[in-house]
Amino acid sequence: MRQRIEWIDLVKASSVLLVVFMHASNTLVDVAGPSAVTTALHQFNVLVEPLRMPIFFLVSGMLAASAIHRPWRATTNRTSGMLYLYVAWMVAYLGFITLLGASVTEPLSAILFAKNGYWYLYAMVLFFVIARLLRNQPAWVVVAVALIPNIARPLTDQFFEGLVPGALYTSMAMNLGFFLIGAYFKDLLGTVAARATLAHTAVLGLVAVIGGIVWLNTPSTIGQTYLYMSLIWVAFGISLAVQITRNGAPAWAGYVGARTLPIYVWQWPALFVVGEFLPASVVSTLGAQLLFPLLFTAGVAGSALVLHRWPAMKHLFHAPGWTTSPQDLQIPARIRARLERPEPATVTVGR
Repeated sequence: MRQRIEWIDLVKASSVLLVVFMHASNTLVDVAGPSAVTTALHQFNVLVEPLRMPIFFLVSGMLAASAIHRPWRATTNRTSGMLYLYVAWMVAYLGFITLLGASVTEPLSAILFAKNGYWYLYAMVLFFVIARLLRNQPAWVVVAVALIPNIARPLTDQFFEGLVPGALYTSMAMNLGFFLIGAYFKDLLGTVAARATLAHTAVLGLVAVIGGIVWLNTPSTIGQTYLYMSLIWVAFGISLAVQITRNGAPAWAGYVGARTLPIYVWQWPALFVVGEFLPASVVSTLGAQLLFPLLFTAGVAGSALVLHRWPAMKHLFHAPGWTTSPQDLQIPARIRARLERPEPATVTVGR
């Protein structure tokens, strides 16, 4: 059990750092323009695209596996609490960029239909509700149906873009199946992971990298599903994480793995500030461009973990009690006394 928890934490920590690294690389292109470094970074990020979010959602589903069998009132941290965090960060972020001079059009639509990077929080609520509602149905059937939009990605993209332009529902559709696999087959995944060997890891890694390079250099794959590559990369990622944590995980992995949400949500204000105000001259050299995504990722992770402990930011990282346990709200004594005070007697005076 200790090993399973440790490899899951390592996967979560690594995944969120890969996500921030990818967004930092994209921002670097916006600031500095194309170069040999940005091209190499882009190729690396595309290569690991089938791994990055699918494995993040897979382990998220595994961590939600027991919760999908609990009563709704016992799962509010994953429903109303997560929904609160999504809305809170969307409002805070849109307000923040507006103050810095950005033009925000249709903010309500952006919140309702997940039209920016906070779609992950939106998806976590939606995926959990789907997993819980369908928990008594044949798991293999549910997962197979959930993977159809992924397999038919061009049609999925066309459908959602026509339904709600700008929404990131296609990204959600690409990852729903992985969340459900984690939620419904947690024990099976844990058993298979425990049996992974160095040989398995080496073979999976070789197949993933070679297959990824071929996939990366095949123009016809653009816009198509990468499900088959995801399955290979996810298997490799899990196997590698198990090998690394076989004799104990790195100390940072457990700490960061348990605090991925602050890192994920904090990256977006940081990316906006850097994208808007970082002078191109700062990242004009190849050395600076190589260092930038690494330093940015480390800076976002470090500052997010510091802010996560700051009392003033508490309710941006933890849902308050009124969102998760409204039935336990305590009315302040002063207000309760006024509500319970008997009405004064009234006398009607006739003429």
